[in-house]
Amino acid sequence: MNKLTGYLGTYASPESLGIYRFSLDLKDGSLSRPELYYNAPDCKYLSLDGTMLAAPENKGGLAGVCLLDISAKEPVLIGEAFHETAPACYVTQDCGHLYTANYHEGSVLVYDRSPEGIKLAKRIHIAPKAGCHQILFHGRIMMVPCLLHYMLVPCLLLDSVKIYDCDRDYSLVGELTFPKGTGPRHGIFDPFHHRLFLVSELSNQVFLYQAGETAPREVYSILPQGAVYHEPPASAAVRLSPDGRFLYVSTRFADLITVYSIDGSGLHQIQQAGCGGVHPRDIILTPDGRYLLSVNRTRGGLVCFGLDPESGRILGLCSRVPAPEAVSVVLA
Repeated sequence: MNKLTGYLGTYASPESLGIYRFSLDLKDGSLSRPELYYNAPDCKYLSLDGTMLAAPENKGGLAGVCLLDISAKEPVLIGEAFHETAPACYVTQDCGHLYTANYHEGSVLVYDRSPEGIKLAKRIHIAPKAGCHQILFHGRIMMVPCLLHYMLVPCLLLDSVKIYDCDRDYSLVGELTFPKGTGPRHGIFDPFHHRLFLVSELSNQVFLYQAGETAPREVYSILPQGAVYHEPPASAAVRLSPDGRFLYVSTRFADLITVYSIDGSGLHQIQQAGCGGVHPRDIILTPDGRYLLSVNRTRGGLVCFGLDPESGRILGLCSRVPAPEAVSVVLA
């Protein structure tokens, strides 16, 4: 495979009308100019599961989520539902369900997903303006049957991560708590789900948890010591290299991508590089670990950097294309 197809989620603006599609050439890292793929205003996050692409949307004052089949040349709408007062900031898919996390409402919505469409199955209300920013799953790992199936919801404005048991009707069974003003935003498990790496938006830290423990083993500061910024930096996306040996974190207003190596003792910062623009809300790595894409919302557009898969370090800029108000990226 010489090319990958990518999709961008965007904030609504006169220049950004929905989901955009682009291609990435794996020979040299060149990007095609993104073109409008599906009109879905405020589709600020994307989830791709096989050929099923899900996104929040805002149509005619109604906020909800849509599910598209992208297997053909043109997208096919499988279903959409409008049960929110504002578009969700996060969407994901897991085991025949679709989930949204709503920052402003402080809720998680669970939808049944089928070839016939999507149907609201459950609303989990956490707290008004809880800042629910992501949904993570832990338990059903790869092909290993597990007795427990947990859902983790970072609540940025509550300084906590709520833990729910999916097999007990999403009952609340635990919580990770943080000092006031931490702002837990996004996390990612290692490939074997032994460790969780959680990034905070407000305190700009990485918290390392051992699975099954509620206190972090280590806490790492992201920002360079002594650095001064015009606006408070806000860390955003966290990604692992395909082999699980390196961790990448984007930080807005510092406009940095921080690279860590991972070993048995924890994380080791090996590089901080510019994001190629302003406001890197999302990043993603190619499956071969040779390229990193940065989605810069305010200026700089969609940027492709080369990566050294052996060292994990970011190399030179390969390509740049305009992408107004782009804030999320997935690769097919």
